[in-house]
This record gives sequence, C-alpha cells and structure tokens, in this order.
Amino acid sequence: MEEHIPSVYGQRLLSWRTMEHDPLELGPRSRIGVTFFLVAVIAYALYTNSPLMAITFILIGVVGYLLMYRDPEMVTVHVTTRGIIVGKDFYEYDNIESFHLYGEPPFEHLLSLKTDGTLVQHIHVPIGETIDQDALRDALDQFIPADIHEPGLVDMLEKMLHI
Repeated sequence: MEEHIPSVYGQRLLSWRTMEHDPLELGPRSRIGVTFFLVAVIAYALYTNSPLMAITFILIGVVGYLLMYRDPEMVTVHVTTRGIIVGKDFYEYDNIESFHLYGEPPFEHLLSLKTDGTLVQHIHVPIGETIDQDALRDALDQFIPADIHEPGLVDMLEKMLHI
C-alpha cells in the first residue's frame, strides 16, 4: 500500500484498508418488525395531529432504507507522526486525548479515539484482523496516552445500527 501522503500529515508509520463499518444484515423478521414499528409511530402521529412527528419518522424510514442497501465503503487508514488519516478525514494528535484498542466482542478489532470535540467525543476506526495490534499500540503510545474507553449508549447504538 504505497499511497503518497502529503508531508503536511507527517511520516507514515502504519497503514491499512478496512470497511468504514460492519455491513448491516437484517433478516425478514427484523425488516417486518421495523416497518411495523414505523407505520405504528406514523399512524399515532397522524392520529394525534402531529404532522411534524409523522414527517420525521417517514424521513427516518427513508434514510434507514437507503442506508440498509448501501454497502460500506473501503477506507484507507494511515497512522502518521502528526495524526491519523481515516479516508479523507485527518485527526491531529493535538485534538486526541487518548486511544483504546478493543479486543473483546462486540467491539473486537476496533480503535477508539477520544477527542476534545463537544459533539462527537469518540471516533471508532475498524482495524480488521490484518494489522498487528501491538505495533499499532506502540505507534500510538509515542504521541497519545492509552486509556480505557468504556462503551456508552451511543457506542452500543452505533455498533447495533452499523453506522
């Protein structure tokens, strides 16, 4: 993987390609359940004269349907001396407070970056099975501290919804 990285990002230490998230595979029973739930909520919204709520859940259904049939993209991840490049996004070490490498299900083979952002505090990067976790830990330890990131409700929803 000899992709050129501009020098502004620093020297490349590690690189790998991975899917942006796990593919979502819903069975027929799950699809029927979700459809029934959305229809029930939209019917309730119309019954209570809440058109905004009905429109919101119709949009949630449309977006969910479109995301369900969209295959996850392959992204290239580079760990450099100045930060981490994930696809087209660059996360500088100055904005990353700590990292954690998950090894236990359901978060196995996942790098979690805790940032100083107010809206999105944790960024999850799949590392796959091809990258050596010890080499990744050694590379990141040079620039940011390791810390335990306990998965929260948002992390569980992210994993469950494959986003």
